[in-house]
Amino acid sequence: APLGINTPVPDPAAMPATVDRERPYFVTLGTIEPRKNHALLLDVWEYFAARLSDKEIPALHIVGVRGWANAAVFDRLDRSPLVGTHVFEHTGLADGAVAAMVERARALLMPSLAEGFGLPPAEALALGTPVIATDLPVYREALGNNPVYLDGRDMYSWAQEILEFSRGQVRGKSAAREEATALPTWQDHFDLVFKVT
Repeated sequence: APLGINTPVPDPAAMPATVDRERPYFVTLGTIEPRKNHALLLDVWEYFAARLSDKEIPALHIVGVRGWANAAVFDRLDRSPLVGTHVFEHTGLADGAVAAMVERARALLMPSLAEGFGLPPAEALALGTPVIATDLPVYREALGNNPVYLDGRDMYSWAQEILEFSRGQVRGKSAAREEATALPTWQDHFDLVFKVT
């Protein structure tokens, strides 16, 4: 019985000032801990910085609190010259601010190596935002073919897909919003739960 999806309510006025709305950007959402695989995204942005001009590099907005057992990633966030120019870390944002950031993003990035249900990508799709995610069984079960699925350890495929989204060469908001109509509602969830019991 997949969980129901409520479309988040964006509050554009609450978005952080560091979000340049004119610049292509991507959001990753969740606690910064090993299974979320933030290291892969930092690798991608370092790859961009070594090969692209500043104007060609999209922004990455990392939304979530720092978790546990992730000292290497925390060290990279604290020391990287990309932080504050191409990579931005946000914590303590209100739900409306997060929803507004996700709604305006080129895509939500979810390179997780393991997930329970995966609510952020479902909510992103409900907002009409495309999702690029690791090919995990839980995402396949809950989200079907809606996301773009990639290998969570293949940095080059992520870099290529992100650049294509950044340059507007792939499906956009209207396609994602149309696909989200197939996601379960809370009514669907409870209908199935009570039918089973």
